[in-house]
Amino acid sequence: MKGEEAVEVSDFIEFFPEMTLPARITEANLTAAPNDSMLISHKIFTSFIPDSVLQKDFGKSAKPKFYAMGRWQDKNKENYLFFKAAAGSKKVGYLAVFNPEQQFVSALPLVKSGFEKYNSSYGLLDAKLQITTYRDKIVAGTLQFKRNVYIYNGGAGQFTLIMTEPNVEIIEQVINPIDTLPRKNKLSGNYIKDKRNFISVRDGKTPASFQFFIHFEKDNGNCIGELKGVARVIDKTTAQYQEPGNPCALEFKFTGGAVSLKETGGCGSFRDIKCFFEGSYPRKNDPVAPKDNKRKKGNSR
Repeated sequence: MKGEEAVEVSDFIEFFPEMTLPARITEANLTAAPNDSMLISHKIFTSFIPDSVLQKDFGKSAKPKFYAMGRWQDKNKENYLFFKAAAGSKKVGYLAVFNPEQQFVSALPLVKSGFEKYNSSYGLLDAKLQITTYRDKIVAGTLQFKRNVYIYNGGAGQFTLIMTEPNVEIIEQVINPIDTLPRKNKLSGNYIKDKRNFISVRDGKTPASFQFFIHFEKDNGNCIGELKGVARVIDKTTAQYQEPGNPCALEFKFTGGAVSLKETGGCGSFRDIKCFFEGSYPRKNDPVAPKDNKRKKGNSR
């Protein structure tokens, strides 16, 4: 895998050594001396896993080295691949998923080194196929930690956060994956309660649909929901979301400079148990550029 010649995706996947569950990756695994026999060339790696999944951690111009760490297959279904990306002092352990057709679907960073300093951290894939990320640090003599638990949702092709457990309030930036997409249609825009409770609506392929991203946090962050999808416009004020084979269904009502959200089908895979996709979100208008108040020549008296 160190060369430049093309390889089959099956050979790429099988290059990763088989693992048993639970499988854990720690910061120590990242900082240990690299195993060059597991090195994968940049050209081969990015032919199967796009380097866009690395840009948040390494930037657009960096070309990290890639190392295969392990693989686990779910009964002839998805393949879960653990890999390390390293560029200078920055090292990240990721979990990538390839679907039954051996196509890359999504990747999730599990553990990092060379970024913020933690006392300990790890990423874990357990026998229930739940993915846990954990980190802790000592602040003023007190242990502060954060544990997130995800599942891979094959129907949506993404990792879904199902539980978070901080013992302190840890505020992190919510990444909006559709923020930069066009919003020329009438319904497109940002509908915001606050920076951690919002609905983003962006243009769809046709005026009869739109893309959306929802993030909410209730009960002091103990109940979190997040969902990205495409909704179908029913009339001037109503839109609906539902995908084949997925019980989750939502209804959007656009009225009076706001959107009201209602969960009409079970969306438990995208939120914690005790909260729902619901409520009204006011529209945040884009700032208006200030007018040029300078008088034109010849108009002054």
